[in-house]
Amino acid sequence: MRSLAIAAALCMGLTGASLAFDPDLVGRLKATGDCESCDLSGASLMNGAFANAALRRANLRESDLKGIDLSGSDLTGSDLRRSNLEKANLAGAVVESARVAGADMEKAVLAKADFTRADLREVDLGKADLREAVLNDADLRNALMKRADLRGAQLVRAQLQSAKLERSDLSGANGSRADFSDADLDRVRMLGANMQRADFSDSRLERTNFSGADLVGAIFSGAILRRTNFSDADLSDAIGLRQERLDAACGSPQTKLPDGLTLRTCEMEAEAASDIAVGPDS
Repeated sequence: MRSLAIAAALCMGLTGASLAFDPDLVGRLKATGDCESCDLSGASLMNGAFANAALRRANLRESDLKGIDLSGSDLTGSDLRRSNLEKANLAGAVVESARVAGADMEKAVLAKADFTRADLREVDLGKADLREAVLNDADLRNALMKRADLRGAQLVRAQLQSAKLERSDLSGANGSRADFSDADLDRVRMLGANMQRADFSDSRLERTNFSGADLVGAIFSGAILRRTNFSDADLSDAIGLRQERLDAACGSPQTKLPDGLTLRTCEMEAEAASDIAVGPDS
């Protein structure tokens, strides 16, 4: 038993050491703004001011970065897994190919940040500002994105399977060939969005507003379409639409539908501010 206890203690010690950071590296980052490939795992940099920092391939795993300013920084290939980035500012940052799975980014400012090919699985992006962010080929499976502001974001080929996007705003976003299958898109706004060939299979689209959206070739097999608004949307060549499900949705005379399908005209309904509010101050 004693040997087992010693082994367990050593294991715990090694685990702690793997997340131990060198205080000198923190000092280097503060002094120069340059800490490429540094091991800062487990560091506390809460509310730090590090705009335009050079942190390519840095290890910031499980670090406390709440409220940190990393706007304009280069975090390409960095490790941010399970880090606390709540209310952090990464506006304009390059986070390409970074590992961010499990991080808390609730209410973070990520406008115009580049997350191309980043691993964002199970990240909390609730009320995050992602306006004009680049998320092409990013992995957002099971991400929590309730009330996120994604207006004008780039989501080409992004993986959003089982993501929770309730009441988020994707107006003007480009989600061409993105995979939203089994996602919660209840009350999401996609006004004028480009969703060509996007996959909405088995997704929840209750009260989702697709007004003016380009949905050419989009897939809707098994999707819930209760009170879904397709006014002025282009559903040409859409796949998986069934009349019995469309009967619960609505559109406009300008809506383009596959042959043989029809939509009732949407009634004008005022949207409560609480239904559409997004962003960190909501």
